[in-house]
Amino acid sequence: MRWFLGLVGLLFTLGWAQFNPGPAEYYVQCRTLYEQQVPSGARAACELALVADPDYVPALKLLVRVHLDQGQLEEASERLERLKKLAPDDLETRALEARYLLEVGRPGEALALVEYNPLPEAVWVKARALEATGHFEKALATYREAVLLGQARAREDAARLLERMGRPGEALAELGEVEETRLLLLRGRLLWSAGRLPEAAETLEAALADLPSTDPSYTDVLAVLARVYYGMGDTRRGGLVLKQLSGRVNLLASVLRGGWLWFLGLVLLVGLHLYGESRIEPISTLEVRTDEVWGVGRTYGALLLAWIVAAGVSLTSGWYLYQNWLAAFTPVQAETVRPVFFLVAAVVALLFGWGALRPADEDAPSPLGRKESWIEGLWVGVVLFALLVGYAWLSGRADWLGPLPFNPLLPLGALAIAALALTEPLLRVRLPASLRARYGAAQAPVQAVLVAGLFLIAPVLLWWAAGAVLLAVFARLRGLLPAMVGWVVLAALLLGSSYLPLVRALF
Repeated sequence: MRWFLGLVGLLFTLGWAQFNPGPAEYYVQCRTLYEQQVPSGARAACELALVADPDYVPALKLLVRVHLDQGQLEEASERLERLKKLAPDDLETRALEARYLLEVGRPGEALALVEYNPLPEAVWVKARALEATGHFEKALATYREAVLLGQARAREDAARLLERMGRPGEALAELGEVEETRLLLLRGRLLWSAGRLPEAAETLEAALADLPSTDPSYTDVLAVLARVYYGMGDTRRGGLVLKQLSGRVNLLASVLRGGWLWFLGLVLLVGLHLYGESRIEPISTLEVRTDEVWGVGRTYGALLLAWIVAAGVSLTSGWYLYQNWLAAFTPVQAETVRPVFFLVAAVVALLFGWGALRPADEDAPSPLGRKESWIEGLWVGVVLFALLVGYAWLSGRADWLGPLPFNPLLPLGALAIAALALTEPLLRVRLPASLRARYGAAQAPVQAVLVAGLFLIAPVLLWWAAGAVLLAVFARLRGLLPAMVGWVVLAALLLGSSYLPLVRALF
């Protein structure tokens, strides 16, 4: 009788386990679905495992990983706190915590957690932390180490890092031949950055053919492919892709989203002009001017011509160097072409502003100011450096600010920054003088700052801040020399700080 009851109990237990899986069974399902890249199913299975046993650590670890993969930081934080209480010294727990710290912008703390952690995932996280803190060469070596340990995603990250370092050819070699659709998009981007536009178009077309139109990456492929076609000068195919893209996203809204501050400044400037014009007395009551002071229209015309010439030269240089008409909007290539725009614009602005360096009268002081005032340019350069680095730090945390147009730590970028000293005679002497003569001293400084920022395009908020500082310096020190020296000092500080990992990580 006893053996019979034991057999019945065993059968009952097996039946209960069959129809009521425990945490281990649910965890197996979770792991399987995760490996099959079904995150929603994996999350559900892990949650069922934790319903069966709230302290089941393997399911908790995998659930945290799923949340991190999906960018669900609040959910990951809650589960991670529970995991740290259950397994505080576990190496995998520390790797997951480091991943979370990276996602919330604390790479230094993340690096401290995984620096000596031998787990493959921890090595990958360490590489990401090194990249985030500006240790690019160390990060690259660590990514390659993670690849050898079986972290396939580290190969993609290494390729992206090489592109960020301006080495798209090496990035392509690092990535190798790929067949996965998601990686075809990355390979197409790298070919585009490397100036191999026909190959980029072919690769992106293959990715487009494999992707379902409902996939979010489909839009990304269309966006890159349109720029590749237009860069090649193939306006027909570029137009077809752009038309298809416009059916998926609002292109006008995308442009406004990227340049809304610039357009806001333009609207404000127009409003100030209308207000100023409304306060001008009728022409019959005005005294006829006989001097040769530049008017507002002439000054604006000079700025517009400088902009047009610079844009034409940068477009032409993009085609000459890369056979790409849109090199200014292409990763890596933009680091050469955009500084060319600023260099040419500065030189043309100097040609128009050169006359402003001459004193108005024989006894009048030079607009450059006293010769010994150049020393003031040292602290002006430090202030400009603080503004630029501070803006770079803020733009990494607030997408609406927009990035810098080029990397100022590179030699050509620093040269373009130094060349902005050549714009000072036009932007700080002729422009304010013409506005003051037309609209009075009250609103002329505001208009001058707005125009200077709009002329340099982006990031307009940074240029407005710098313009306000430099206009105040010119008014206080009664000379251009400190401002002009300040730009050169800024370029020198940027080149000198390019060896500092924390600064390098900002750009």
